Amino acid sequence: VVFAMLAFICFVFFRHQTDAPQPLRDGKVVSKSSSSFTSNPDIRHAPEETILPQDIEDAYVNIENLPIGIMDTPIYWHIPRSGGTTMKLIMSMCMGRVVACEQGAGHQLDEQLELLNKPFGNFANVDTSTPLGLQRASELGLIPSRMVDVVLTPHVREATKLFDSHHKGRLFALFRDPVDRVVSLYYFLRMPDQEASVGLNVKEMTLAQFASDISENWMVRSLTNTMTGPLDETHLNIAKEILRRKFLIGLLDEKTESLRRIESYFGWKLPSRVSQTCKNNMFYFEPQSKNIHDPIETNSKEYQILVNRNVYDIELYEYAKALFEEQQSLVGGK
Repeated sequence: VVFAMLAFICFVFFRHQTDAPQPLRDGKVVSKSSSSFTSNPDIRHAPEETILPQDIEDAYVNIENLPIGIMDTPIYWHIPRSGGTTMKLIMSMCMGRVVACEQGAGHQLDEQLELLNKPFGNFANVDTSTPLGLQRASELGLIPSRMVDVVLTPHVREATKLFDSHHKGRLFALFRDPVDRVVSLYYFLRMPDQEASVGLNVKEMTLAQFASDISENWMVRSLTNTMTGPLDETHLNIAKEILRRKFLIGLLDEKTESLRRIESYFGWKLPSRVSQTCKNNMFYFEPQSKNIHDPIETNSKEYQILVNRNVYDIELYEYAKALFEEQQSLVGGK
């Protein structure tokens, strides 16, 4: 969790002002011809000429390319404060999957891959939550080893180095409203056990200060590998096209249906009634890293700051919600 938080905030110290459009949450959208499962003419797609980055194209399989190959590995994009820690424990504890994530930290001197048996699951001895850890995982041949069932990382671009022409990744994620996500991050970082881990005295910051200093289109920046400098519509369109072609979309607000789709798409089965109870407890009754706070008022100064600084992420999230509906034809749904 800590490394995912650091990935979210580290670029702020080098940030530049973005030449951003107004949010399109309630605006009219335009149409674009689409793939076999994105037929809604009201979705604001990326232009036809949008080209994916070559590393994304080479490393990750298109979402509609089925069946899943035996050499394909699920890659969970861990978006901070979007249910990623809970998903990790569901996959490791409840589903019995071997996971690569931050649980492999502290083993950088290990000379070969090993399985770490922990009370909450089995993990590889590599830390895929950091670019350096991903580089080490690549050098040790994590994916060709077939040791892990799923990789969790906030760095989908850096994770491309794990794959080759014979081993591909399949991306999936839970998406959350960007404003709610940043507010949750603010209150999470104010918790006593988080202060030292990120090196920021968030307790001394108001939400307005935090919103002004920290949060700026983290999703679009991460997907386009543009952690500093200005963003424009080109970056947003590339991020949209990555979601459309490469991601199985889940929504935190639709977590029951999202998890059902993830299980169906990857063919994951809960092996017993105990496993089913484990999943239900994790997902509904004991969500990990949860922090209770009052919702932000939509007419508040803080809300407007967050919206204005995250217009690209907001539009990307609205696009993800539209894709979630369209993907019913791919995996079935309610």
